[in-house]
Amino acid sequence: MPFKRIFASLVVLVVAISGFVAGLMLLQERQNLNEQAAVPGGQATVTVSPATGTYELGDTIKASVYFQTANIPVSGVAVRMTYPYTGVSPEVSVSSISVNSTFLSSGSWTCPTQNSSLQGGNVVIDIACGNQSALGFATNTNTLLGTVDLKIERAPSDSPFVIRFDPTQSIITRKSNNQDILLIPTSVGSYTISGAQQTTPTPTIVEEDEASPTPTKKTTGTVTTTPTKAQIADAGFSTPTLFGLLAGIILIAGALLLAL
Repeated sequence: MPFKRIFASLVVLVVAISGFVAGLMLLQERQNLNEQAAVPGGQATVTVSPATGTYELGDTIKASVYFQTANIPVSGVAVRMTYPYTGVSPEVSVSSISVNSTFLSSGSWTCPTQNSSLQGGNVVIDIACGNQSALGFATNTNTLLGTVDLKIERAPSDSPFVIRFDPTQSIITRKSNNQDILLIPTSVGSYTISGAQQTTPTPTIVEEDEASPTPTKKTTGTVTTTPTKAQIADAGFSTPTLFGLLAGIILIAGALLLAL
């Protein structure tokens, strides 16, 4: 076989193998990105306290955020909480955010994120802390992360007033590999405000597929649901990824045939 043909075949083979390896690396990176949010089957949890309460206009709701890591050493905790508002400004405003003072005084924690903002008709509250110790931080009991003071300026349009975690922006990272171990949060703070209009949703059953032996039913009403990670991300193999892997295999096989 002429030397030029052998050389060309080897070049094609190297390019094909490189492309195949790069495709696998990109696939792994996509899976890693999808893990950066609260996950089903996680072991750590976050909760808000009190879970319920009754308040008057002018009162301040002190909503405390707790977390526990199931005794798994972690390197960081970040939570996002949201609640809706109507009008030009929120009926319930964030007057202050304070992080657990024990964290800051220990020297092992830094908490650079303690802020609130308005985004698309929602008040968004972010708290994030990182642990800098070599062994990380572990606990199997609810540990205070921080407290949010909510000032009731006006009666909300709906009652109860509900504050909940955003599962796509809340995360607790394992110290050993930086993977998310936070279970999708279900805890909410539901507070009755005197003078606010009581909201009682009336569910409506809608048949999604009348031809199906077991129709899928959907409940609609005034209740706002928070999407789970399964609804916003899929860590499985996509169709383009499968086509890319198949093309890489075909290229490698063709290069081997040319080299023979």
